Amino acid sequence: MVDVAHVIAQSPWAGRSGLRWRPGAPPVASPMCQAVDWSNVVVADDGRDALFLKIAQPDMAGFVDIQAAYLGAVAGRRAGIAPNVEFFLPHLGAIGFSYLAPPWRSARLDDLARPSGMQAAIAAKKALRRGPPLPRDWDVFARVREAVHLAETTGTVLPADLPMLVAQSDNIGTAVAAAGRDSAPCHNDGQASNIMLGPDGHVLLVDFDCAGQADPHYDLGVLLNEAYMFEQDWRAGIEMHDGRCGERVLNRCRAYAVADDLLWGLWGLILSATSPRRDLEFLKFGEWRLLRCRMALREQDFSGRLHRL
Repeated sequence: MVDVAHVIAQSPWAGRSGLRWRPGAPPVASPMCQAVDWSNVVVADDGRDALFLKIAQPDMAGFVDIQAAYLGAVAGRRAGIAPNVEFFLPHLGAIGFSYLAPPWRSARLDDLARPSGMQAAIAAKKALRRGPPLPRDWDVFARVREAVHLAETTGTVLPADLPMLVAQSDNIGTAVAAAGRDSAPCHNDGQASNIMLGPDGHVLLVDFDCAGQADPHYDLGVLLNEAYMFEQDWRAGIEMHDGRCGERVLNRCRAYAVADDLLWGLWGLILSATSPRRDLEFLKFGEWRLLRCRMALREQDFSGRLHRL
């Protein structure tokens, strides 16, 4: 159980009178994934909700680098696309943000399905990329291998076709490396719930757990994979991002999405086996991401896409 009072007592907010707090976003693993890596509360000061406090969950220690998440959030704020970071307490795994009061809300998939919503999300992610480099690389292919090792060492029950899925991820990584890739500061998170919608269509990004140097088309691919089912919509999203939809870019985004689904599928399976929070449907989330991964790999001529990156 997170001791919120203990965290606040060691924060710059210590000693303020009349502080009180309430639960923030509820943790949900499936069908959407939100508020799972961190517990969160909304802290009121002088009768006004003013602080959104996130505290890292102990069972996420193998997945979340809190320092990198903090630095990503700071970079987002400097780019003007993230809430203000009020304080960071690394020894407690806590970050305090300015609270985004209603009418601010988390985006939903139907928001991203609208061209205006997708354009706003893409614009925010591109703004982050114009900033200075972030201190870590986010390599989805290396992270898949790390997740496999973690799964094996924790006794996680793995699907029989996992060796094939990992081999395909390695093939994608080899093809991307051969074709070359750009590197920029990226959000690397496709979850709609980590895009905040405000008044007048304003957008901010939250949850920088995955932030790091990556290929911008990976950053785009994971977003499109979450929002769209059909290739015609992927093409429209790439055109919003690049000004045109080239076939090589389409193939690259689709290939990146396969590796990303494999990574987060493994994440769900591992947490289903290891997390004490049995009320969260990690297994359901993981199985869905693995199913989407398999569906993409069974698509006609997927191997041909890899030769056309």
